[in-house]
Amino acid sequence: AEGIEHGEAPAKPVIALDPGHGGFDPGAQADGLTESHLMLSFARLLKEELVRTGRFDVLLTRTEDVFVPLEQRLTLARSAGASVFLSLHADTVPGDSGKTSGVTIYTLAEDASDSASQKLTERHAGGDILSGADLSGAGDDVALALLDLTRQDTAPRSASLSSTLVNSFRASELVVNSHPERRANLSVLKSADIPSVLIELAFLSSNEDIKRLASGEWQHKAALALRDGLLMWHDEDQLRSEALRK
Repeated sequence: AEGIEHGEAPAKPVIALDPGHGGFDPGAQADGLTESHLMLSFARLLKEELVRTGRFDVLLTRTEDVFVPLEQRLTLARSAGASVFLSLHADTVPGDSGKTSGVTIYTLAEDASDSASQKLTERHAGGDILSGADLSGAGDDVALALLDLTRQDTAPRSASLSSTLVNSFRASELVVNSHPERRANLSVLKSADIPSVLIELAFLSSNEDIKRLASGEWQHKAALALRDGLLMWHDEDQLRSEALRK
């Protein structure tokens, strides 16, 4: 990971960018494109745009083509004092015949919101096993109750983040999925204390999405849309937080 000194309270809000997969786990592949490479390249581009605002510090959970276990990704985000966790992906939907396309944003839920989300959950479950992470595990009742209480605060903030980012993609006239806000039981979103979303920038099972994702111009527009959405969400989140303290 790069860009953040650990152990100190961050002077600026920290955005944790998590480029999916890496190393021996390349993720989805189609037409010579590899998810792990695409997401790392996009994360670097997005980091540049976010740092350029002067409003954020940015952590990348990986900076090269290496495999970083899931637990380590979340630990890095927490250690850096991250305000937001964005997991970046470009998956395939098995058996979908390319019907699922467009930017789609996932938040955590016990049950998947639809069959495509369920397929994605199953696909990512294999990655969780590979990583050696067991985030479902049992703990004592008090610890689990505290986690639930923390999530009661974090869940609406994650939902608000999802909506704001989708609206920013639409405002930028980028293609979003017909059902862009979805829910799935994805371990990478289970950080109880950090608003977290998984962004499917594109689906490599869709020919239209492949063309978009292969375009440098599209990637730059998508990075700017995410930058603008994060700026807007962070301002609104601060106002909500201040209102609750009064």
